[in-house]
Amino acid sequence: MTTPNDPYNQQPGYPPQAPPLSESELRRPERPKSVDTAYLLWLISAGIGIVANLIGFATASAVARETLAAMNVDASATSIQPGYGSLIFSLVLSVLWILVVMQMRKGANWARIVLTVLGVISVIGGLLGLLAIGILFSVGFLGAIQALLGLAQLAITIAAIVFMFKSDSNRYFKAN
Repeated sequence: MTTPNDPYNQQPGYPPQAPPLSESELRRPERPKSVDTAYLLWLISAGIGIVANLIGFATASAVARETLAAMNVDASATSIQPGYGSLIFSLVLSVLWILVVMQMRKGANWARIVLTVLGVISVIGGLLGLLAIGILFSVGFLGAIQALLGLAQLAITIAAIVFMFKSDSNRYFKAN
């Protein structure tokens, strides 16, 4: 039985009970459009990365020959073969990337931070890759496609990072 002086029926020696949570506090916040947009952009970026890696595997020997030729090294004396290890490693990383993106969509702030750090590293790598864009275009059609995919991935990654930090996204991640 409660009394007006003791509405929560406290026991002596115990701290007061917390008031009951309201309905809005119990309900999980709705995911904003900006988080869904960031999610889709990250998935598109991962897909572009996978396609670019497959094309990169096909053009690796031609890019290496062009690079050696640009450095005035005789490319005919060396045997250039792409390694399967790097292709498999990049595909595994893409799968892990997608798993982190799914956690970000669920509201995990740690996933947003991981994606931001990896995205910034990817953007820096993409900007440095612009230095070699001429070599990719000189390789031929596949090289040009690979260069254009790299540019698209760079822009999409920047957009995904921006959407993850819009004000409604920030509220969503803080609520979770």
